[in-house]
Amino acid sequence: MGGTSSPAPGLKGICKNCEMPMVAKCGQHNIWHWAHKSRVNCDPWWETETEWHRSWKNWFPKEWHEFIQSDPDTGEKHIADVKTDRGLVIEFQHSVMAPEELMSREQFYQNMVWIVDGCRGELDARHFNLGLGGPISDNPVAYSLHWYGRSKLFDNWIQATKPVFVDFGQIGLWRLVLYNRTSKRGVLGPINREHLVEDITQGKPLEEWPMTDVLQDSVADIPKADAPHLHNRENDDAQLALF
Repeated sequence: MGGTSSPAPGLKGICKNCEMPMVAKCGQHNIWHWAHKSRVNCDPWWETETEWHRSWKNWFPKEWHEFIQSDPDTGEKHIADVKTDRGLVIEFQHSVMAPEELMSREQFYQNMVWIVDGCRGELDARHFNLGLGGPISDNPVAYSLHWYGRSKLFDNWIQATKPVFVDFGQIGLWRLVLYNRTSKRGVLGPINREHLVEDITQGKPLEEWPMTDVLQDSVADIPKADAPHLHNRENDDAQLALF
């Protein structure tokens, strides 16, 4: 939110969205960031930037960062984390978000994708590794999931109507394809991080997963073929090979 300059001790600036004064926050414990001097953020969708946010944004050209998008009819304005030169908005989401805000953002940006921090919950990455099963489709590749975690990570994000990629801190990300909130079973598609960035940067269409009977059966309350979906160590090397 501090324009094109990185925060540094003693720096001041002007918010390019509301044109109000900003100051650089450069403490010893939190990541250096810009903040409104009045402590009132001009964009209600804004969240404090983490190292995870910044790391992801740095995969893309700096001129795409923090793009101000306006609705010409209502005058509503919001700051997208990244907007490509082809008009695709990328929102990097670390914190929990209300369903109403999720819907509002998708309606406002329209052409967008979500990249979600899957390591926000203390045990989420561990539960993901525990519940990740074997491949159930090879064209495109898809894996089954049985979610054992208490967090609502997948319950919340299956409500999105735009593509959702979950980052568990691995080489690759996982596209959320299906999730049954009752059975806690889902379907995820793996994608290499660099390949995803390349596809987005070059404006390539993102891969889609047709809703086949195999995928839908795998998230049913009582899956028809449960045994192949159980996680086992033999699948680990195959999963890494995909990335």
